Amino acid sequence: MAWFVFRDALGYYFAQDDFAGLARARGVLPPLEGPWRWISGQLYFDVMRAVAGLEAAAYRAASLGAHAAVSAGLALALARRYGAAAGLAGAAFFAAHPSLYTALYSVSGIGEILSAGFALAALAAFDARGAARWLAPAAFALSLMCKENTVLLPLALALSSATGAPGEPAAPPHARTARRPLDPVLRATFAVGALGAALFMAGDAFGVRAGLPGSAAYSVGLGRHVLDNLLTYAGWTVHIATPLVRGVTDAVDPPAMPWGAALLAAWTTGLFVPALRRRGWLAAGALGALWLAPVLPLRNHTYHYYLYAPLLAAGWSVAILFDAARAGLAARGARAGAVAARPVAGRAGAVAAFALAALFAANGAALVRRNETMPLGATGLRADPTVDRAIIARHVRDGLARAALPEGATLALWCPRAFQPGLSPAAAADTTRDTYYEANLRSALMEGIAVRVLFPNVRAVRFVRAFAPDPARPLWAVVRTDGVLQVASQDELARMLAARPEIR
Repeated sequence: MAWFVFRDALGYYFAQDDFAGLARARGVLPPLEGPWRWISGQLYFDVMRAVAGLEAAAYRAASLGAHAAVSAGLALALARRYGAAAGLAGAAFFAAHPSLYTALYSVSGIGEILSAGFALAALAAFDARGAARWLAPAAFALSLMCKENTVLLPLALALSSATGAPGEPAAPPHARTARRPLDPVLRATFAVGALGAALFMAGDAFGVRAGLPGSAAYSVGLGRHVLDNLLTYAGWTVHIATPLVRGVTDAVDPPAMPWGAALLAAWTTGLFVPALRRRGWLAAGALGALWLAPVLPLRNHTYHYYLYAPLLAAGWSVAILFDAARAGLAARGARAGAVAARPVAGRAGAVAAFALAALFAANGAALVRRNETMPLGATGLRADPTVDRAIIARHVRDGLARAALPEGATLALWCPRAFQPGLSPAAAADTTRDTYYEANLRSALMEGIAVRVLFPNVRAVRFVRAFAPDPARPLWAVVRTDGVLQVASQDELARMLAARPEIR
């Protein structure tokens, strides 16, 4: 199912943040030395460099395989508690969810996938028996070394020990109660979380501790944006029917907010339904909220891929709803005196689960395809920046490979304003700031780091907004907005521009 929904990701190249991991693995950027994202940002790319070099398809296949493994793990955990049919329904909701699009279409999204996978393993280990439970703090530590957004997992484990977790077999209440107050595994997991949070703050990875201006990418704080983010993320969780979704953007999404409010109201109502409450409704909702909480204070980052881990909890909730509905129908049949009520209910449950899984897969594939191929107006570019920049990066790679750049080359990348559609005369004349297309090219190539990763013989890369003779006499790459380019010497370009002055 994961392959069916996200299979087209296999055909795209690297882009933007992907090149940071590739650069660290190749010594273009300094390696990560502390634990912060070391597994997903350093170790993963070191291993993949040895295995796959610069074959983007291999990295994308690894992401897709990891997502399939996480989905299978969720299905097994849910099936253990609620039965195979409910496990399939819940895992299918997660596996095919279109909000996971960016995590699967961006190679650097591997951090979200690995972090959630290790967190799921921590949940399963915590609910195991005997010494295997000590794998929970270890798995949690691995999760934090992939991405820090699961830092509040110990609170969810504490709650699950009281209310029941998806992987926990039915057990008498006293068996769970006995390990709540002074559970050494739980204490160890809390210690791991506290250490991870302390190291994150000490490292000040995004400059948060020092204080960031409100316009900074990772600016955090309290305010109306917290509620807007919450309603947006909740809305994205359920507002996924392809005919109803008018557009997809990584920003606060007002059209999704009513759906988010409805979801929060429905979850609150479910707390008063005994059949849901007995099955862990509170714990599932709390898990999703705790995994979402770290990103809610971000003022300027509202991204679909932040839902990767919280959607595991959403899948858990779907399994609870499915199992409660199945049990209710079976009980109704039994009360009506139907002798074969239980076998019939079991078969009906299996059919319903497969039907739901097929529906989730078809809907997810349709919405992902639409997002992936949506054009950016009449520019010839894609509206989705992840896909668009991967296409640009591939075109740049292909063009520079054809040019056979010499050892020690200095490269100037120039996208002439004449090539950029829709610019006003004032914007075309203003060379003091980047246009959208110039900023898009910079982002696709990560400020030129991509070129140095792909072509180690290139000594330096810079972006220019207008042609002017340079005493350093770099090679010039004249780039279209889609990344297709031609390389020329400074003298060759000067002669071309003299013959075609309109290109300036």
